[in-house]
Amino acid sequence: MHASVPDPAAAADRLRALPPGDGAVRMLRTGAVAEVVLDHPRRRNAISVAMMLAFADAVEQLEASPPTAVLLHGAGGRAFCAGGDLRAVRAHLLDGSAAAAMTSLMTDTLDRLAGLPSLVFGAVDGPALGGGAEILTACHHITASAAARIGFVHARLGVSPGWGGARRLVARIGHRRAALVLAQAERMSASAARNWDLVDEVVDEGLALPRARARAEAVAALPSGSVRAALRVAKSPATEAEVFLGLWGGPAHRKALGPPR
Repeated sequence: MHASVPDPAAAADRLRALPPGDGAVRMLRTGAVAEVVLDHPRRRNAISVAMMLAFADAVEQLEASPPTAVLLHGAGGRAFCAGGDLRAVRAHLLDGSAAAAMTSLMTDTLDRLAGLPSLVFGAVDGPALGGGAEILTACHHITASAAARIGFVHARLGVSPGWGGARRLVARIGHRRAALVLAQAERMSASAARNWDLVDEVVDEGLALPRARARAEAVAALPSGSVRAALRVAKSPATEAEVFLGLWGGPAHRKALGPPR
């Protein structure tokens, strides 16, 4: 019998009953940019139970007060995220009900991150493997350094994606290419990942975070309503006329046009 998947609130309660482990998810806000940091560098920013809960809390805060842009990266500059913390997996998360709680909470958290009225920029230095690769699928734009390694390596561990990453990967690269990426379970170089559209641009080692931050800041300098409109019409093209008419002649539009001459 497989454990039933609880709703996210019940999932969070189940995970709170487990030892939290190390690591944190930090959020910093500077103007219209929110920076979300996966902070567990001793374990290549692998996600512990405490980090799953903190990640969900961070996304809830972003929903309550959405920024124009979100910048997502790992701490320490040497890894984005090596997936789930294997110490927690071996000790606690092999239990069916704990695994069901994990998949519920992490899928919900990443879906909500992707659904924010904010552009989400990912910066990858070093490995983004397993669950770390799944986290990247919640980003709109991904900058990877030459040192990055992207891998949906679940099949090598005898499992499949469980944080909604397969569904979001299909949306990003199509089901045929996604099937091959998932089945081959390779650790791709940054350039190979770019060829598969798993990342959007490749920069020199150490430059992924500055480049992604510059992109986030450039978007955040634009009128927030216009950025949210762009996201809305990209997700639902049928709303284009409605969104356009809602902005035309508004305060941001009139300010950009300047006074009559």
